[in-house]
Amino acid sequence: MEKSALTEHIKKTARSLGIVDIGAADAELWSTDPIVGKIIPECERPSSLMKGARSVIVIGIPADRAILATAPSSYYSEHYKTINTMLDQAAQRIAMELHICGHPAIFVSRDGYQGIEGLRRDPSSFFSHRHSAYLAGMGAFGVSGMLLTENNGPRMRYTSIITTAELDHGAPPKEQLCTRCMRCTKECPEGAVTSGTYPDEITDKKRCVEYSAVLRAKGCSPCGRCLFVCPVGKDIDDNLPSDDAIANIRRYTK
Repeated sequence: MEKSALTEHIKKTARSLGIVDIGAADAELWSTDPIVGKIIPECERPSSLMKGARSVIVIGIPADRAILATAPSSYYSEHYKTINTMLDQAAQRIAMELHICGHPAIFVSRDGYQGIEGLRRDPSSFFSHRHSAYLAGMGAFGVSGMLLTENNGPRMRYTSIITTAELDHGAPPKEQLCTRCMRCTKECPEGAVTSGTYPDEITDKKRCVEYSAVLRAKGCSPCGRCLFVCPVGKDIDDNLPSDDAIANIRRYTK
């Protein structure tokens, strides 16, 4: 199948599985991009995870801002887990479709670590989906290190499929979406989000992880406040729950 036709076929497959956003990045960019090449070690690049990798497909599903308004809550926690499951299942299905089309492919699970305990030992993943999405041209980094998108701000969850297939690739965006309003830094209950410029300064992952551990004990991790308050995105005017409804939802996790 010709490159553009295969790209379109994979996009249609992804959308049939509930994927909202999809892009692809050239696997060589992990070595040449000035940001990603500096941040991501060799062992965490596509060529190390799969010999002969040419493309990384990135798929995304947004977190609903109306549900994020209640975070931290069991409501958002379940929403978060459901999206992760959908992403993993869709990524595996896309990898299988590539195999059927004659192109070896592997999907990388949404969370490449062993829960909060794993993050306590090492606050990183063996593969970064947000850097993949950046290289595919799906978003730009904000001051907090979160990936901001035009439609949903930072309220997107991603996973990736590495393949030997040649596809139509995107490119890292040149435009900045972050307004530097610093709402994410002010809203963070642990002061983990820095106000510096990424990648020179990044979120204090240790503080973020420890707060997630506290929330997990209450059944309402992750936090999600920095995602909700970010003003970037076309979803910013979504109809939100009332204050009484939010308080009622949160009473289960106090």
